[in-house]
Amino acid sequence: MDKLKHLILLFVLINTQLTIAQQVITLDETVFIHINTTTLVSGETLFYKLYCIKNTDKTPSLVSKLAYIELIDNNNNSVFKDKIFLENATGEGDYFIPTTLQTGNYKLIAYTSWMLNLSTSKMFQIDIKIINPYQTNETGFSTNKLNLKNTDSVTIAKNTTYQESSANQKSGIALNKKTFANREKVTVKIDPSVTTNGSGSYSLSVRKTDELPTINQTTANEFAKISTTTNPDKLDVRKKIILPELRGEMISGRIVSAKESDNLQNITIALSLPGKSPAFKIVETDEMGHFIFNLNKAYYTPNIVIQVINEHSDNYTIELDKPNTPDYSKLNIQPDFNLSASLKQTLLDRSITNQIENAYYQRSKDSISTLNESNVFYFPLAKEYILDDFTRFPTLKENITEITKELYYKNKNNNYSLHVNDYSIYPQLPEPALVLIDGLLLQNVNELFNYNMKNIYKISVIAGTYYIGPRFFNGLISFTTTKNQFTTDIKENYILNPLIQRPSIKKQYNKIDYSDIKINERIPDYRNQLSWIPAADLNKEISFYTSDVKGTFEVTIEGFTETGKAISLKETFNVK
Repeated sequence: MDKLKHLILLFVLINTQLTIAQQVITLDETVFIHINTTTLVSGETLFYKLYCIKNTDKTPSLVSKLAYIELIDNNNNSVFKDKIFLENATGEGDYFIPTTLQTGNYKLIAYTSWMLNLSTSKMFQIDIKIINPYQTNETGFSTNKLNLKNTDSVTIAKNTTYQESSANQKSGIALNKKTFANREKVTVKIDPSVTTNGSGSYSLSVRKTDELPTINQTTANEFAKISTTTNPDKLDVRKKIILPELRGEMISGRIVSAKESDNLQNITIALSLPGKSPAFKIVETDEMGHFIFNLNKAYYTPNIVIQVINEHSDNYTIELDKPNTPDYSKLNIQPDFNLSASLKQTLLDRSITNQIENAYYQRSKDSISTLNESNVFYFPLAKEYILDDFTRFPTLKENITEITKELYYKNKNNNYSLHVNDYSIYPQLPEPALVLIDGLLLQNVNELFNYNMKNIYKISVIAGTYYIGPRFFNGLISFTTTKNQFTTDIKENYILNPLIQRPSIKKQYNKIDYSDIKINERIPDYRNQLSWIPAADLNKEISFYTSDVKGTFEVTIEGFTETGKAISLKETFNVK
């Protein structure tokens, strides 16, 4: 008997330990940002590259698929936020500094949703100085508004250390020469031994060294040294934990009903992101009416529609969860910002050159990277009817009769429904089909019967039982418009068109080319930022052209090899 008691006690103890162990999980993720400068004047652009890595060994972290960058002012207000869809644990973006931002100190912070379980102090932070010379009264340029003092209150960053390393040829960066003329080609080669001939992810910035007060940003090398820990952070699952966006962007919320008797569990919720490459997903609610959608790729369309699919849909409304954000009050942002009166002419010159550059924006305009258009979710099952291959008919009824013969419609009390004939069964199932137009779910198809069919490019049809998520439909009917710009006039309480920030679209940053000296020879070029390459290939020669600006320029390369080795390279050259 005693032996049995001991066995039972041992069993309880083992299970208790297992339960405690399961209540603790680890968080081994952090981010690093490389930016082009820490001091910006209104009208300039902040460029940034984000690396999502493991805190322990600095190899890529594949936990989070999205990251966030915010610019916080000294009143703890977020003045800019970017959502970045990560590819191979990296992402990039830019922010044009508007004249609406006041002169002052700011914090640029970066994090993933998974990192929000940690304290704000563990998020990557960069001190940013923004100078707005347009903070004026009626007289124009205002020294009073900029707090120009007789003495410098902030040390201007020096570059002697970089020049020394260049002189000793230890920078790892080889330039074709050290001094260049205006609009001359500069070539950059990287010593292969720096990256140990391995692949990785790197960003390159070439910018004029600043005469304005600036702060040296943390390099990848410094970040790797100060943030490495022997153990990842531990989280207690008994507390509320913010889930990582492991499978992609998460959109969550709940349904509510005015009637307490209404069921909230297992109610079907549909998400539509209409467009050329639409997304369509269906989930069911839990016992409290909560739902979560996961988007496993970046969808950039701002048009989002969430609907309740239920015979009593009118009883429900949809509420989205507010996005999780850091505690901005924990950021240490200095309130004071003083400048030397001697910098007035420098600021005036910088403002003029910025205005000239922005006036010729079209010459150096960046382009949007080609978006990867994916097949629709029902590809390749559907039979397609491209209407231009047939005689065009103006109404849906005529097209159903003359072209898409698998389709038929019913009309009950002036309410239409669309169906697909499944010739493999008899009699036909009474349930309607899933009807989409440009990826948008249409529960009320009445407006399709008044829609001008000249705007329809094709009709796709799938016969038979069609499953999507937890729901099945009696076939699928998808309409694709010529411009993918269908909008519905239907407004119901069970349909929500939320404003959800979309991931930023990647850009191909413009490269000025003066290989033909006559091109743009009469257009001024006052670029302080000569090059920004967020995905630099260090195994190839990199080139760019100088501008009409003279002075000392700095080449900065930051990144990590695939094995977690931090790379930080700097070199300077002169333009005379």
